[in-house]
Amino acid sequence: MITTVTTFNKEGMDLYGQHFLNTYAKYVDPKIKMIVYAEDCEPTNPAPKQILILNQKEALPKLVEFKRTWKDVPMANGTCPNPAKRPRDWDKKFKWDAIRFSNKVYAVLDAYERTTEGWVVWMDADMVVHNKWSYEDFSSLFPEDVWMTFVGRGKGSQTWPECGFYGLRAADPKCSQFVANLEYMYQNANVGIFTLDEWHDSYVFGHLLEKFKQMYPNIYDYSYDMYLTQAKTGGGGHPLINSVLGKWLDHLKGDRKKTGKSRKRDLMVRRDESYWKTV
Repeated sequence: MITTVTTFNKEGMDLYGQHFLNTYAKYVDPKIKMIVYAEDCEPTNPAPKQILILNQKEALPKLVEFKRTWKDVPMANGTCPNPAKRPRDWDKKFKWDAIRFSNKVYAVLDAYERTTEGWVVWMDADMVVHNKWSYEDFSSLFPEDVWMTFVGRGKGSQTWPECGFYGLRAADPKCSQFVANLEYMYQNANVGIFTLDEWHDSYVFGHLLEKFKQMYPNIYDYSYDMYLTQAKTGGGGHPLINSVLGKWLDHLKGDRKKTGKSRKRDLMVRRDESYWKTV
């Protein structure tokens, strides 16, 4: 059993989310179900038997409360709490935008709670599925001997993981412990995420991952077998499409959302899929 999860708001739906759902329904095996947490929007469901669309505000009361608590606090909405300590990046608002990235975290938490077997797989909604994705190919991405999968940024990287796609094994005690810690970090934000250097979801995820992989090292990094194994710190900035996942996915990071495709220069490995020949 594999359940994928995503979320987006009205702006995101119009810019990329609806297209993601359409390509997901077109190319992904119908046995792989999806839960969509829609924030203040009503996307068209292209495959009602495969895709479940939930009203975010009704389905995620803990998220609603988190936003209510922190909506008027500048440091939770993109304002660096101590610019003097971050002279080079204090103005990069995403690093301190806990409200924005909490949508993703609470969607994952709820989907994991709903799932009793198999895998819960987060997928950013600014994705395009561009190739036929069979159940066999999809399930092969989740080895039986691991409790988590994710996209790293290369050997020796000191930055956070790429959290556009990651898998959590449902009901696995190690993974359940990880998820419980993630929830604690947000539900008790003053002694959780706000004690870290940054509090976007990838940084928080990476912080916990570093702790857990010391205790439970059987995790799988999709970037390991690709160019990222030799990459310098940062992994090139666009690791997902250069990993095995690029066979099926394009990730429209940043202003790529407006053009609808990644750029040719983003590719640092050879890709033979027909989609990539058009970029």
